[in-house]
Amino acid sequence: MTLAILASIFQQAHPEALPVNPIARWEWVFPVIESLHICGFTLLVGTIVILDLRLLGLRLREQPVSQLARALSPWIWAGIIAQLVTGPYLFSGDPFEYVQIPAFRVKMLLFLLALIFHFTVIRAATAPSRDAAPLGWRRPAAAVSLCLWVGVMLAGLWIGNL
Repeated sequence: MTLAILASIFQQAHPEALPVNPIARWEWVFPVIESLHICGFTLLVGTIVILDLRLLGLRLREQPVSQLARALSPWIWAGIIAQLVTGPYLFSGDPFEYVQIPAFRVKMLLFLLALIFHFTVIRAATAPSRDAAPLGWRRPAAAVSLCLWVGVMLAGLWIGNL
């Protein structure tokens, strides 16, 4: 499903009709939802940064990687859920505008890549069976993870400035 199709699904009301979407109807809804979106992103990326710093060997060296990953997992999931609830809702406010902004498309691509990378490579890097092994390949994996999430953040900031 392309972003244009998704945009058309969100924008089914007739232009002259009273807006049904609360984002378009009340001016205070957008800043509230956007604040929740940013808080969720901060929670998600903040916990992933903690995990990546551990994989880089820069922080929390005394704690096994798998134990830290297990402890951070509920917070990572809470951040992901916040993004998956608030993001589409923000998008629904003006979908045709968002799909035209290159930064939005870059953010969505990087977000998808970062999630895939996290649930494949980083999950493998934090497996309990690897706790006794040297960090080795896990260090560059953590660096890639950090770069992906910083890219998502910068693209998100870019959206608001265009």
